[in-house]
Amino acid sequence: MAYEYLTVVTSFIMFFMIGVTLSIHPASIMVGTNTYIESQSKWTRWNGYIIFILLLFVMDLFLTNAEYLAFYDIYGNLMNISHLNVDFMDIFFSESFQIVVAVLFLLVVFQVLGLVDVAHGERNLSFYYSQVETGKKPPSWMERYLESEKGSLGASIIGLLYMLWMTKRSMWTYIVCVVWFKVLAMLMNVLVSPVINRIMHTNNELATHVILDPYIISYVLAGFLWGHVALHHDLSKAYRLAKSVVIPLVPRLSVLVGAVLFIGLSLAIIFVPITWDVVVDVLTSK
Repeated sequence: MAYEYLTVVTSFIMFFMIGVTLSIHPASIMVGTNTYIESQSKWTRWNGYIIFILLLFVMDLFLTNAEYLAFYDIYGNLMNISHLNVDFMDIFFSESFQIVVAVLFLLVVFQVLGLVDVAHGERNLSFYYSQVETGKKPPSWMERYLESEKGSLGASIIGLLYMLWMTKRSMWTYIVCVVWFKVLAMLMNVLVSPVINRIMHTNNELATHVILDPYIISYVLAGFLWGHVALHHDLSKAYRLAKSVVIPLVPRLSVLVGAVLFIGLSLAIIFVPITWDVVVDVLTSK
């Protein structure tokens, strides 16, 4: 269906570009200088990137489809789920769970606005590298590998893994938002699919991607690592982009908007109140 293709294309463009802008994050540049990417040829950089992204996408594809199958196995027939002893959707729509979600994303908003610094990501990164440089802390196995195998395809692939591992604490706000986007996208797609497929007289086992494409984590990572491979071998270019207004603004604004939406959704579920039984009644009504 046309709107599914439109959903895939728009999701890919939007989240890929968010990933690219995140690759110019100060923590990303700091970590990127320790991957020795400037020692790799263009062929090595891009082949390592393609291999690594394909592996990540296959993993995302496998996990996402497994989650879809598990969800359909339990909630595929919405009218016959009363036999469940523990209903995870009841937990999701519970007031206590939504309070936790609202508090978490309120913390995300404060972190992005610079009002708090929960993980001390960039500060800890700077301290870690200073400790390694002065010999007070031994380098990790990835750092030793990157140092000993400069310019190799293996070092290119390990360097991408190193980029993801070392920046996770500095970018936890973006990670939380993207994961929650994925969870809600999958939930909405699965819940809306029976209604659309009933109207379209198609297979009820199909997940219609009308909200967001479910592989958005792969798209963000692809954009993030693309920015590293395309820009970090020329640090002067990366620093110039990092100083522009648009680059830091886009990912922060996307996280702020997403966090506000998630907080609003949680408050709506708490105060309306929206329950799983109400959702089932709406979706199963003719």
